[in-house]
Amino acid sequence: MILTLTLNPAVDTCYYVKTFQVNASNRSQRYYKTAGGKGLNVSRVLQQLGASVVATGFLGGLTGQFIAKELQKMALHSAFVPIKEDTRNCLAIVDEQGQQTELLEAGPTISPQEREQFLSLLTDLIEQEAIKVLTISGSLPGGLQKDFYKSIVEKAKAKKILTLVDTSGEAFSEAIKASPYLIKPNLSELEELLSKKIESEEDAAQALQELQTFGIENSILSLGAQGSMARCGNALYRVQIPSVEVKSPVGSGDAMIAGMAWAILRQECYEEMLRIGSTCGVVNAMNNKTGTLDMEQFSTIYRQIVVKRLQ
Repeated sequence: MILTLTLNPAVDTCYYVKTFQVNASNRSQRYYKTAGGKGLNVSRVLQQLGASVVATGFLGGLTGQFIAKELQKMALHSAFVPIKEDTRNCLAIVDEQGQQTELLEAGPTISPQEREQFLSLLTDLIEQEAIKVLTISGSLPGGLQKDFYKSIVEKAKAKKILTLVDTSGEAFSEAIKASPYLIKPNLSELEELLSKKIESEEDAAQALQELQTFGIENSILSLGAQGSMARCGNALYRVQIPSVEVKSPVGSGDAMIAGMAWAILRQECYEEMLRIGSTCGVVNAMNNKTGTLDMEQFSTIYRQIVVKRLQ
């Protein structure tokens, strides 16, 4: 079973426009509203892959109620801690060229009592459920210390649960000190973490090698439309993805995390983990609604993913 962590979920609204102009009126052709936050995007994709998944985190206010109802409609098993403040809203605007503009609320502030309630729930989940894999995704809400994810990774590792971390900033730099099983930074996040510019694939390979000093077995560098580069164990991989018509890139990184988590649960090899994760990311981008996995598209794209071992 996979446990997904979304401490700062959101009601995600994605607007589609022909062109987006600043300081002008922009009319939307259509929009979608979903129970969002990176971890819930992961949960949706995992459910479509057929994985047994439990989603947890914080929910509050009318926005939190909307998310809870959406999860019920999906029949997605969840265990969230109720909070006094409202769960946030996040907006994305996508034009016909696939360019994306986001407006993200900071989110609620978690009280000490709510924090302790969550930690108690988390302990119950990892001790009572057959959790083998934990995904930690997205930002930390206010009221939680920057090393909160680090403490969760440590708690999970004590139970021999494999953790995947997809966050940024101080929460990310603290979390890696606990040596999670897998991380997936993008280029700017990796540059910030290592305080260095990465201008070539040789630079990227060296940067991924440096991450092994943190005791991280799998480091996946997301390169967007150019695929990814990965250091898994002692092997370095370059993953190439096909060119497709992008309808919405929102949530593609989360879909990739879901695919890799599913592969890890199934004890697949590194190459297969990268292939499945990359397939999920591409297929998500081919659909308008975040966290959508068309299985016919999955079969087609899966055969087009190239995973090359460089060393």
